[in-house]
Amino acid sequence: MPFELPMAHLTRALREGEEKELAALLPACGYREEEKSAANLLLLAERGLNENQLAELVGRARASAAPDQALNALERLSGALSTEQIVELLRDEAAYTTLLTVLGASRFLATLLFRHRILLEQLFLQGGYLQARSEAQMLDELRRNIPDTAGFEELQQGLRFFKQQEILRIATRDLTGLADLATTTAELSDLASATLQRAYEICQQLLRDRYGAPLLGTDSDAPGTEAAFAVLGMGKFGGQELNFSSDIDLIFCYSCEKGETAGIADGDRVRNRIPLRQYFVKLAEKINRAMHEVTADGFVFRVDLRLRPEGRSGEIASSWRSTEAYYEYWGQSWERSAMLKARPVAGDLEFGKALLQSLEPFIYRRYLDYTMIEDLKVMKQKIDHNLTREREGELNLKLGRGGIREIEFFVQALQIIHAGKNPALREKNSLRALELLRQHGLIDADTAALLGQAYSFLRTVEHRIQVVQERQTHNLPEDSLEFEQLGRRCGFDDPEVFRRRLEDYRGEVSAIYHDLFYTSEEEAEAVPAQVAYLFDPAAETEELRELLKSAGFANPESALETLCALRGGPSRHPLSPAARRHFDRLAPLLMAEILSLPEPDRAFRNLERFLGALRARATFFALLAENRPLIGLLISLLGSSEFLAKILIQHPGTLDFLVAEPEGGPQMAREVLEEDLAKHLDRADGYEEQLDALRRFHHEELLRLALGDLRGDLPLSRNGAQLSLLAEVCLQQATVMARHELLERYGLPCCGEVDGNGHEAAFAIVALGKLGGEELNYHSDLDIIFLYEDQGRTRPAAMSDPKRFKERSNQEYFSRLAQRIISILSLVTSEGRLYEIDTRLRPSGYQGPLVSSLPAFCDYHEDSAQLWERQSLIKARVVVGPADFAAAIDTSVQRIVFERPLPDNPGKEIHRLRQRMER
Repeated sequence: MPFELPMAHLTRALREGEEKELAALLPACGYREEEKSAANLLLLAERGLNENQLAELVGRARASAAPDQALNALERLSGALSTEQIVELLRDEAAYTTLLTVLGASRFLATLLFRHRILLEQLFLQGGYLQARSEAQMLDELRRNIPDTAGFEELQQGLRFFKQQEILRIATRDLTGLADLATTTAELSDLASATLQRAYEICQQLLRDRYGAPLLGTDSDAPGTEAAFAVLGMGKFGGQELNFSSDIDLIFCYSCEKGETAGIADGDRVRNRIPLRQYFVKLAEKINRAMHEVTADGFVFRVDLRLRPEGRSGEIASSWRSTEAYYEYWGQSWERSAMLKARPVAGDLEFGKALLQSLEPFIYRRYLDYTMIEDLKVMKQKIDHNLTREREGELNLKLGRGGIREIEFFVQALQIIHAGKNPALREKNSLRALELLRQHGLIDADTAALLGQAYSFLRTVEHRIQVVQERQTHNLPEDSLEFEQLGRRCGFDDPEVFRRRLEDYRGEVSAIYHDLFYTSEEEAEAVPAQVAYLFDPAAETEELRELLKSAGFANPESALETLCALRGGPSRHPLSPAARRHFDRLAPLLMAEILSLPEPDRAFRNLERFLGALRARATFFALLAENRPLIGLLISLLGSSEFLAKILIQHPGTLDFLVAEPEGGPQMAREVLEEDLAKHLDRADGYEEQLDALRRFHHEELLRLALGDLRGDLPLSRNGAQLSLLAEVCLQQATVMARHELLERYGLPCCGEVDGNGHEAAFAIVALGKLGGEELNYHSDLDIIFLYEDQGRTRPAAMSDPKRFKERSNQEYFSRLAQRIISILSLVTSEGRLYEIDTRLRPSGYQGPLVSSLPAFCDYHEDSAQLWERQSLIKARVVVGPADFAAAIDTSVQRIVFERPLPDNPGKEIHRLRQRMER
């Protein structure tokens, strides 16, 4: 039944000024803030409206989305109008109703009228809202209002006022049904183009006044002529589909970097000449400020430049040559999709068209590109698992289930596959593209009609959400009253009917979208929505920072920088298309593993360094693609130990161990290790290469053990033993190498009979501490001492050089040998170092000789050693040396440690040692 107002009661209460009675009547008339609205009606009576006019006003405002809001806004506006203007407005029934519709729909639009009362007169008293306007008409007015001689601040002020004027006109026509969705979005896009063009014209003139005209150089194709500049509109702007609060996605381009500005004549000289690259960067920055900068008058449009070549890391303006080169060599699939909508919107439009034409081989492929189909599947998965989609569920009209992005992706996916072969499909507007897809038999008529209707409905609702406060939101209100008011702005008096219509369209869209490229792999490769959002090119910086913080990053700012570096690859060495395809699939999986760590900062930082150190990144990405379980192992390794991560970063070639499983598993016998080391050394030519080969072997074995540890394949009790065995093999090889280096000049050490029938003096390395106890960890120093059999002198050997040979005492020889062993192990080469060596546990510590004969060693411990030195020998173990000499050392150590009597009151000394350790 039609809604009937209690007119007689209303008229009497208004005539008599009975505010309480009036407030009691208003709830029955559809008002919720009855006391406030009653007060507003009586204030309007004071402005000259009689009781009949006010009663009619109650009914007219009742038809708006928020009647109380409409009355309040009208009362505020009436204070700036004369009685004649109010009477004139009431006389024009259409203008009167339209004004109330606008005031009840949007506080933002009402505020524009409060701020600029001249707009009320132009639009509603003079009928300006009835007129549609083209881009040319808008630009003509801008050129009249902002003269060519305008300064930058005057430009900013003029653009902002004009934008507010036109937004009010366009929104009024949209809210009252005078313009459909296509007309509304086209006019918003034309408004953006006109303001951008005037910004370009004035900013260009300001720069020319300072630097002169931008002229091509003698090494260019047209020396002396002016270089061209164009602004490309992307996304909804390119498709002429802007919202009321859309960003405008822009790319700034210029024709050539070969040349400089003419400069400014200053007497006999010319000043302020700058290269073209610098000039056009300044121009782009100035245009961006003119549009985007928030002043006392607000902004014109928010500008988003992230779609430019190289994204955030690229220059704000790029030349034709660099733009072509970027898309030819490094352009990604999502960028192909984005370029579908690109069109020149300001500057030299012919140059912009020519540039886009040159990029068509990148955007459109003549033959079916199966790689692109795979990439489209990945892009679809990102939409499916979008963080906003997960967080906001059914609320988000753009990213949620059955939302606007699903329709847009459906259209663009079919275009990118078929428009290369069929140029007729190269349409930038979504609704027109849908119709073309139907005409060419790529979708049936029912699908085209349903998606077209759904798109128009959802975009209209989106507009009605955004027009309230010009907020960049796509969410349905959760408050029931706000949802009801949204429905009324969309033409639905019953909120449940509105809700059902929404659900019907979204359900149909979701079903159609779901079938596009659907495979069971989508679920198999799904990653958490928050991870997918981190790699979404459209993700907002502040949201990314907050997401990283909530994910456990102690330094989210640093993590954000790392994320940007990972998403784009090193700026100087962009990813190849093949590497990019693999990386787009793997990066979210790597990130998901990082986020699973309790302290993700280290792993994330090390992953960036590791990827930066790789030479054949495509090969590595393909390697992981074929071995998905190893992704978790890689991240665990990078996150668990700075030491191990450093090895992998400095020596990325060792990543073969991420895939290759040794035959013996993580526990390997000495013979196997020695055989593997021999293979490394066989490929080395000369002493320096042997040093590096030994280090590479050591790094690979450390990583093998670490991976076994992380997998759980290597028990903790055996890890120390394997690390100790690795150290023993390295010590043995270092001894062989050192002995070989001394052989030519010093021969071999001998001991025994004086008549010359002595034998080669034995040498041994004795391990103490963790190495002696077979308990090494990944960072352990090697506590060792060097012992030799007995005194004697060196003698020439088969490989000695008679001309260089120098006889030395055994003490001198073995000191040199020990020093050379320490050098081999601890010297830092291009492959790093092996071990830090600690020899402080030798007799007399630092004050004693580096090596000792076995008799001298025994005498020291019999006569001079302290209790702690005796205690340190408990773990003594010979790790290098002939078996008979090793047995002799073991016997001597057993006697020193366990057979000698203890000193008086040993408990006191042991207590002192313990206190010292605890400090």
